[in-house]
Amino acid sequence: MCCLLLISFRPPGEWPGEGFPDDTPPELAQQLKQLRDRNDLTGWIYLQIQWTAKAPISRSAWLKKAVQAAWRGPATNEEIQAWLDLLTNEGYALLMSGDIVHSTDAYTSAFQWARQHAELMDDNMVLDNILKPLGNNYTRLGDYEQALFIHRKALAIAHALNESEALASTLSNLANTTSNMGRPAESLDYCRQGLTVVKASSPIRGLLLSEQADALMALDQPEAARQSIRQSIEILEKSNTPEAGSWLLMTYQQAGDIYAAEPAKALSYYQSALRLGEHLSLQQDALPLRQKAKLFQRIGSLYARTRQPIPATRWLDRCLSILIPGRPLDSLEEKDLYAENTLMDLLYTTAGLAEEQRHIDKALRLYKLCFTTEYALRRQLITGSSREQSVSDSHIRYETAIRTAWDAWKTTGDPVYQQTMLTFMEDSKAKLLLDEVMQQQQLAGATDSLSNRIRLLEKALIYYRKEARQQPDSLRQAMTRQGMQVEWDLAQLRKKNPAAEPPSKVEKPSLAENQLIRSFFSGAQALYIVELGKDGIHWTDKLTMPEGWQDSLRAFTHTWFEKGAGNMINDPAGYYRQAYAIYQQLYGTHPLTQGKEYILLPDGALSLLPMDALVTAPVCPPSPSDWSFVIRQTSLSYAWSIRTLQRQMQSAGNNKGFSGFFLADTRQLPLLNNVTGEEEAMSSIIKNGKWYTDDKATTTAFRKALQESAIVHISSHAFSGKDTGQVPHIALYDQPFYLFELKDLQQHPGLVVLSACRTGDGRMVMGEGVQSLARAFIAQGANAVVAGWWNVNDATAAQLMQRFYRSWATGQTTIAGSLRSCKLDWLNDPKVSYQHKLPYYWAALNYAGNPAPFPKDVIDENKSWPPKWVIGLIALLFATILLLVVRRKL
Repeated sequence: MCCLLLISFRPPGEWPGEGFPDDTPPELAQQLKQLRDRNDLTGWIYLQIQWTAKAPISRSAWLKKAVQAAWRGPATNEEIQAWLDLLTNEGYALLMSGDIVHSTDAYTSAFQWARQHAELMDDNMVLDNILKPLGNNYTRLGDYEQALFIHRKALAIAHALNESEALASTLSNLANTTSNMGRPAESLDYCRQGLTVVKASSPIRGLLLSEQADALMALDQPEAARQSIRQSIEILEKSNTPEAGSWLLMTYQQAGDIYAAEPAKALSYYQSALRLGEHLSLQQDALPLRQKAKLFQRIGSLYARTRQPIPATRWLDRCLSILIPGRPLDSLEEKDLYAENTLMDLLYTTAGLAEEQRHIDKALRLYKLCFTTEYALRRQLITGSSREQSVSDSHIRYETAIRTAWDAWKTTGDPVYQQTMLTFMEDSKAKLLLDEVMQQQQLAGATDSLSNRIRLLEKALIYYRKEARQQPDSLRQAMTRQGMQVEWDLAQLRKKNPAAEPPSKVEKPSLAENQLIRSFFSGAQALYIVELGKDGIHWTDKLTMPEGWQDSLRAFTHTWFEKGAGNMINDPAGYYRQAYAIYQQLYGTHPLTQGKEYILLPDGALSLLPMDALVTAPVCPPSPSDWSFVIRQTSLSYAWSIRTLQRQMQSAGNNKGFSGFFLADTRQLPLLNNVTGEEEAMSSIIKNGKWYTDDKATTTAFRKALQESAIVHISSHAFSGKDTGQVPHIALYDQPFYLFELKDLQQHPGLVVLSACRTGDGRMVMGEGVQSLARAFIAQGANAVVAGWWNVNDATAAQLMQRFYRSWATGQTTIAGSLRSCKLDWLNDPKVSYQHKLPYYWAALNYAGNPAPFPKDVIDENKSWPPKWVIGLIALLFATILLLVVRRKL
């Protein structure tokens, strides 16, 4: 029968049987009571389904109440099927009412119920009544990876059924999802597959052509897109099925979006959608409220873009009246908001209108409400890639809000706007990392059943991910599918146990007197900066930047660092000129203060720019040892955001022990010739460490060290997956340690030192930062990380590490200060060659995390002496022997 893959699903354990709501119509209540008295669960369910179907929008919440009111669980096959119908009808009614989140929950429950009772399920019913609407709901929420997962399950069933309409419809859903994921070529391929199997007159052909039009627009083929959307409309206008009317309504709106450059033409398509909507409302109970609200929002946005605020406001108010009835815009509060894309778009558009009318406080309030809605939406997303896409998409909205706050500060001088600017900047930074850190801290030590279940599924997910990479091809796909199923179940549980919301206000950071934070936000043609200390904000600024300035910074980093040392060796003066120009661009107005310790919060292209390798003077001396590097002025460290930094400062890592892992030869990778020397040099400084070399450096030993040691040092090959597509991992002797395995650890080190290539490099996610190995350790609880941003020369790295630990052991109290000290020592050492003083060799290693002093007793040389109780015992034994000798003489 059904092809759904089965894994464990925990059904409801108890059926509360809460009875009927007070507002139950008397006749219905009497009938339901009679059915309950007869213990007729099937009749009881279908009576409520039929009653709700007469007015699904106004009665959408009824079936949700019915699920809670059941006095027992289904027992017979007939009751099991009836219960599934109850869940699917609940999902449909909530979808019609516009409650997309609870609709998704209902369809998810139906999907899980079908999985539990797969032997009783009909494939057509599962495909049409569960998988299609559930996948489309995830697409509406923006959780595209999860939608893709569901639609691929639907595709497998459609292939098994061998029905062309079902297959074409599922391919259309896949095209829609991949288009929303920013994969238009893949979307176009799904469309063309569907067009080859569907009949020429089928309304599904019109649906596929509309999806094809979206893909063609994304591929910058506007004329082909317009032709495709016109063909779609022509087919759908000739069809008279209920589905065709709904699809045509959507296609008119797509056509308006495609013709956005021609406002009059776009408006005509939107007006066609309005007329069709009114016509469909006469034929059916009503249009889905969400569709109506989205259409109103589109029209309002069109008027806003064409600078027509009065009609724009009128249409947007109509949209709001659907989304939040009875709450006018000026009275909206955060408690009124919920996860809805149309609501987020509406708030952003109305904020822009308020700003144009110089109602700045109103605009800033609406931007804040927009971001609150965006946060609610992101919390509904399951997969990491969908959350990353959500964060990236929000960056341009944050830029607009930050610019508005900056303009208000410049106009009024009111420091309230400085604080607003900082809040928006913080809200735009490392949101997913903060969620992970808070989730990890929330689970640590929790013993309730839900937390234990989450840990169990996390372990299962780690197992399947590892197995999928180690099994032969014949088993790999099965393991991957199992992993996706576990990820699904894990995501559903996490929704029940979400991490606490971060504080809305940015608190003053817990800094020392000589420490300052400098936070950046990288806009399209502006760089916003806020500097603050322990007493709060010191200043804010906006630097106007040339078009493409971030691309120029990326080119600088790529040319002089990522491509190797050759360019810098061949043209040191060229590097110096560019490094000075960038310093002037970023710090010319506000130079770094001599002797201060700066914590930098970079953004965008600044995230992998080695600030301490920039130069502060225009003239290039002959030797790099005399260059005016920023590191000579001040100590620099990095963090992802103020909120994540505060969490790192509050988190208690392991408080004792040092473990070092040194692999010169990992058998299948290039030999690291200087790792052995690095281990020998470090062991002469750190007397009480645990040292794991070659065959002792196993994944088991590494996992144990992470849970027990205050410092874990790694000198081996490491892979971020940025260019290779590999899963991020560290090469150990017996097998790779994948970064997703960190989730299985309950304890964590205070400091992780990644003395390996590109451990601070990785994929860039706009607004989130670099997805590096260093970030993975921070996300799972490490207080701080030292990592390499490009391919570190292993001989240089070994010597720098020796100087770093010596500096820390003999004087410096902070990790950032020790790292700076070792770099300055390198630059000032006459034994170091001219070439190796170029910043390519020494600037790769950087520190991110807790700026507070790190306790040195874990590497204190005095630890090599025996403990006091051993010394006391030896003294007592010596005194006893001496006493015996004296007595014999007497």
